[in-house]
Amino acid sequence: MGDPVVGLGMPVYNGERFVADAIRSILGQTLADFELVICDNASTDGTEQICRGFAASDPRVRYFRNPTNLGAHPNYNLTFQRSRGRYFKWVPHDDELHPDYLRQCVAALEADPSAALCQSDLEYMDESGQTIGTFDGQIAGSDSPDAATRFAALTLRPHDSYDVMGVFRRTALEGSLLLESFHGADRTLLAQMATRGRTLHVHLPLLRVRDHAGRYTRAMTRPRDRATWHDSRLSGKRSYPTWRLYGTLWQTVRQMHAPAGQRLRASLGLLKWWFVNWNAVRMGLDLVANFAPGMIATAERIKQRYVAPQPGIGEVRRSGDH
Repeated sequence: MGDPVVGLGMPVYNGERFVADAIRSILGQTLADFELVICDNASTDGTEQICRGFAASDPRVRYFRNPTNLGAHPNYNLTFQRSRGRYFKWVPHDDELHPDYLRQCVAALEADPSAALCQSDLEYMDESGQTIGTFDGQIAGSDSPDAATRFAALTLRPHDSYDVMGVFRRTALEGSLLLESFHGADRTLLAQMATRGRTLHVHLPLLRVRDHAGRYTRAMTRPRDRATWHDSRLSGKRSYPTWRLYGTLWQTVRQMHAPAGQRLRASLGLLKWWFVNWNAVRMGLDLVANFAPGMIATAERIKQRYVAPQPGIGEVRRSGDH
């Protein structure tokens, strides 16, 4: 039996409320040639029983249980390492896929060998599954044929980073950063993908994203809590995620397989990085927040209320207020 077309990786920890709905949405895909790799991060609720039940009834579902909680990002990466297929997608345990999601994204990637990944519009839903609104998350410039333009789009424009939950060409992810253990690692992975290929976009709301109180972006606001969530080995350690993000972006530029002119333009973009999206302020907050951990949450609330809403869900919620 050959490899499937798509490998899907579902990292999960204590996801009994939503994981069954997420798995059902995957098993209902019109593109049926896939496998779902579930890596359970030592859940203490009913997650294991639910997932084992699906694995017993459908051979496309493979279930693994970690003996201890590794933290989110090592577990995300583990799902990729255990998967097979020409394409790969991470599937959060609380999201749901429209039946045509995989077919549409794979068709787009098959038609364009220069692309590294593909994502669709998003449909945000609340805890009960009721639609909040839809969002066209395409990042202007991310589909450019020029690598430096794509890199600048991913590093200098505000975005919700949810393209990281799109469908990747496996060869683009192989040998990449994957998800490193810090807040903002999804942004650096997407920036690296921008140096490896175009990002395609299907303009249909085929991915349902659940916004609820337990989501990382809402539940984790203190730097050390975020660090531990990303990687259990970082428990109790100081965290400087914005500094690490910036250093990783420079590493990505150094590793670009592109003409010297494009690498130079990408480097100049990183010099501009300090002056956009409040990045210089974020660097300062990284230093202060280890001693005043509430500063991050306070600064984020002020920015979202008075400057700009959170990309994605914040924009959808604000548009619904008018």
